[in-house]
Amino acid sequence: MTKQKKHNTGLKESQCESAPLTGENTPFSLPPSATAALCGTATFAAFPPLGLWPILFITLILPIRNAATMDKGGRAFRLGFIFGFFFFSATLHWLAYTVQTFGGLPWPAALGALGLLASYMALYPAFFFLFVHHLYRKKKNILILAPAAWTALEFIRGHLFTGFPWAQLGHGLADVPLLIQSADIGGAYLLSFAIVMVNLTLAFPGKKGENFIIPLCLWLLLGIYGHFRIKDIDKTIALAPAIEVSILQGNLPPDQKWDPSLQKETLNRYHKLMKKAPEGENRLFLWPETATPFYLFTDMAPTRQFLSQIRESGGYHLTGSPVYETDSSGKYLFFNTSYLISPEGDILARYDKRHLVPFGEYIPLKRYLPFLDQFIVPAGEFTSGIHPPVLAFQDTFIAPLICFESVFPYIAREAVAKGAELLAVQTNDAWFGNTGGPAQHLAFSQFRAVEFRRAVIRSANTGISVLILPTGRIVEKTAMNTTEILNVRAPLFKEKSIYARIGDFFAWTCLFVIVLYFMASALPLHKKAAGRSA
Repeated sequence: MTKQKKHNTGLKESQCESAPLTGENTPFSLPPSATAALCGTATFAAFPPLGLWPILFITLILPIRNAATMDKGGRAFRLGFIFGFFFFSATLHWLAYTVQTFGGLPWPAALGALGLLASYMALYPAFFFLFVHHLYRKKKNILILAPAAWTALEFIRGHLFTGFPWAQLGHGLADVPLLIQSADIGGAYLLSFAIVMVNLTLAFPGKKGENFIIPLCLWLLLGIYGHFRIKDIDKTIALAPAIEVSILQGNLPPDQKWDPSLQKETLNRYHKLMKKAPEGENRLFLWPETATPFYLFTDMAPTRQFLSQIRESGGYHLTGSPVYETDSSGKYLFFNTSYLISPEGDILARYDKRHLVPFGEYIPLKRYLPFLDQFIVPAGEFTSGIHPPVLAFQDTFIAPLICFESVFPYIAREAVAKGAELLAVQTNDAWFGNTGGPAQHLAFSQFRAVEFRRAVIRSANTGISVLILPTGRIVEKTAMNTTEILNVRAPLFKEKSIYARIGDFFAWTCLFVIVLYFMASALPLHKKAAGRSA
């Protein structure tokens, strides 16, 4: 009891010594809401395409301090919502372009769609700032519980309503290999936890800076782990078997791609790229998502041209194509499919995309909300596949991740558990246009490489196509809006990382800690209530 009292008293003194910056103790200060808006917008700069990642360690400081000392929890919640709204509105700016250009919505409606999504996403920071306010008022261990809460909220956001884990704080470090190697233990969630802890420490440094000890030790350990892990993985890469891969980037505008009169021209463009590949029977050609602008093996005239070019190339091909079938009732089912095709033109394996894009490939709750039909981006309405993305290729296994699927760790984890030694991302990021979307989308592939210690080959219609090593380092890369081919050697790994074995254990632990905290906080209330009733 005495020890607990001493802890609480020390925390109170620590907080008092690091009082928030307000108009009373600074020559100039912005209103808390304006500060939250500016800091939320600044956090966007840490992510692609700007990539000013050090900003991540300071942009939460002032909003946290202001939220903690608000007189009411509702004001702290509002502060968090403002921060989140500006952060996600800036980060997801590409959404307005996509739905306006390809969805046919006028700009006011497109911006409204962006605002709706940003408002939903902003609820998670809002609850975080409310929790910070609660911990500060209750004089609890804010330096541990608050980062756990942020991590738990990111985890929930990545799964609720099919999940949208875009722009987790840890993703802002994608281009800093030294700092992201611990993702093979706790995923991006571990890095988000550590980033938030630094911000909290700077907000509440404590008496004589004593609160710096834990985050400094944590980041020192992460840095040391990253240094030695990179050296170890680089040695493994040098000795690992590899396959020859040619990554094709056709650079076809999405509004012209499906014009039937351009089918032959499209195939000829890819054929010219294939001719730039070195000769080799075991070479794998990686095509983008839905690369064939027709129903492969159903529309026979273009299919014959396609197969003729494949036979001429002499290699294996992993290509994307739309597919349709009929069910027992005669209803048409459409799939976003990846085919593995032999040099002779035979289908060796097939994978149908499982995690579809809401409003891009299907309409959520269409049966109950039929009016949503008018808002779908006209890529078609698809059916989800049911099998894990593992295709046998010669003596190895490849996992195709189609577009949005590269955003979700669980799909790659299932594939690795079934023996996948290489991840192959096929995407059509032309929908993003010349925004930050393609670079943000690429960051997920870098994390999949580190988390599962697998090389990633990535083919994107208009870019960015890459080879990513299991350290997350990009060694070959195309430019945006170019017609290119990358001829690379992709190393094959069999060893399973800690993250591949335990999954989101760290994120689940953070969620468990927060739930346990609220359960424990409720117990004294129940005891008092029971005492009064007695």
